[in-house]
Amino acid sequence: MHHPSDTHRWELPIVERTTGGGGSLFGGVGLAAGVVALEQATSKPIVWATGQYLGITQQPSSLDLELSLPAVGRNVTQGRVVGYLKDSEPRREIITVLGACGDRPPVASGLWLTPPHVPAPLECPMLDQHHEQASLHNHVEIRLAKGMFGFSGMGTPSGNGGNALWMRMPGVVHDRGALAIIADYQPSALGNALGKQAFCTSLDNTIRYANQIEPSEWILCDNHMDFVGDGFGYGSVNMWSEEGTLLATASQTVIVRLPED
Repeated sequence: MHHPSDTHRWELPIVERTTGGGGSLFGGVGLAAGVVALEQATSKPIVWATGQYLGITQQPSSLDLELSLPAVGRNVTQGRVVGYLKDSEPRREIITVLGACGDRPPVASGLWLTPPHVPAPLECPMLDQHHEQASLHNHVEIRLAKGMFGFSGMGTPSGNGGNALWMRMPGVVHDRGALAIIADYQPSALGNALGKQAFCTSLDNTIRYANQIEPSEWILCDNHMDFVGDGFGYGSVNMWSEEGTLLATASQTVIVRLPED
């Protein structure tokens, strides 16, 4: 991602490395682009961001990202990033990202979540990712720590709606932008919850960051499906460092799709 002149206008290329298996923009990449743009524009760490997915794009193309900061505060600044399909007439909005950036004094602290007890990353089987065309998935390594990876059917359903994945993006620093991409693998818990292979389309994706992001080669994703019904599903993920530090929580709404559909 790059910007031509300032930190309020960016261009996001829709190419192999930014797309999912179907050749369209991977939702987590769009959210990550908004996260990076907001951090660059405010010079503050992102606290929270949510992305609403409004359209599908196919490579090769690009998005024009336009950023605005309607609420600039002493400690917290809130902003909006809108992504339009480049050269589309009329302008076609593909993604909208809202977020808040800031850094406040630590007046209180607490943690009421615990990471799942799973084997170390290299003790877990590596997920075989076979796709008809090259995509972002070729740049993400996944180790199945618990349950079933619902997109491929690898593993055994956990019986409680959740799976656990060790994930890393070799050669990439796992900063807040990278965590937004990794969080978008949360719907892999959908098939695990249903006990059969399942797919989905994301309607939204929200991420909230916790603590200072510490260096971690692997990210442990504790994925859960909370509800499936009426063709939709709601799920969440808690993301942990190898040292057991909570890095972020995320959630999303999906349209549920089964292979026979």
